[in-house]
Amino acid sequence: MQLNATEGSADSSKSEESIPSWAKPGSDEPPPWAQGEGKSSTAQQSFEVPFFVYLLASAVTAIAAVGSIFEYVNQRPVFGVLNSDSIFYAPLLGFFAFTGIPTSAFLWFKSVQAANKEAEEQDKRDGFL
Repeated sequence: MQLNATEGSADSSKSEESIPSWAKPGSDEPPPWAQGEGKSSTAQQSFEVPFFVYLLASAVTAIAAVGSIFEYVNQRPVFGVLNSDSIFYAPLLGFFAFTGIPTSAFLWFKSVQAANKEAEEQDKRDGFL
C-alpha cells in the first residue's frame, strides 16, 4: 500500500501562518476587540454625546421649524399658547423657523461626525485600522 501526500496537506503549514495568534487553540491572547476591556481608564475619558442624541435633537428641531412655518402661513395656533393676533406671534414663529432649520442641519452634521468617530474607534478596536 502506498500513501501519497496531497497539495493540501503540504500547504497546511502555510494556512497556519495566516491564522492570527489570538485565534490559535490554547492561546491566552484576547482578540483585538477585547484587548481594552480589562483596562479601567474610564476616569480619563470624557463623556461624549452619542450620535443618536444629536440625530433625535435634529429631527425634533426640524419638525418644530417646519411646523412654525406652516402655523404662520395658515394663521392657526396649534397649541393655543399665542393667538395669531398677538404681537409676539410672528416674531416667535420667525425665530423658530429661521434658527431651527440651521440648528437642525448643524445637529445632523454633528450626529454624522459622532457616528463616524464611533465607527473609527470600533474599527481600531477590531484591528481593521
